[in-house]
Amino acid sequence: MTDAASSTLLAVLLLAAVGDVRSRKIPNRLILSGLALSLGFVLGGALPLGQFLGGLLLGGCCFLPLYLRGVLGAGDVKLMALAGSFLGLKAALVSVLLTTLSGGALALFYLGFMSSTTLPYAAAILLGVSGYLWLVHYAPHALLVFFGPLGTP
Repeated sequence: MTDAASSTLLAVLLLAAVGDVRSRKIPNRLILSGLALSLGFVLGGALPLGQFLGGLLLGGCCFLPLYLRGVLGAGDVKLMALAGSFLGLKAALVSVLLTTLSGGALALFYLGFMSSTTLPYAAAILLGVSGYLWLVHYAPHALLVFFGPLGTP
């Protein structure tokens, strides 16, 4: 993943997280715009089509059962699929794991300090993906220990 793709992904996730915190909604046009940008990076050669599709499917499928159980909203599932489309298959898997950890920490924070009963999960997705990108750029050896070679961003 190029720096431009990473920056674009983080910008889209930040917009989604801010919107989710404010209104508990992630607009479909933001998801579609993000997917168009991701596809643009594929067409530009920054990400292979197979990685785009694999990350898209993995990102969405990992959170689909939580949507079907009523735990997450459809926007959260689509946003993780969007993140996966930028990241590729292996990076999407690690990001899903980090997002799940971030979501748990965010849930504890909300239980302790907020009066809201719903959690803006786009913020957890932003934290999980940001954590992955930070690890790849600044502590790649930590990822090698747990996940083996994931490639460069």
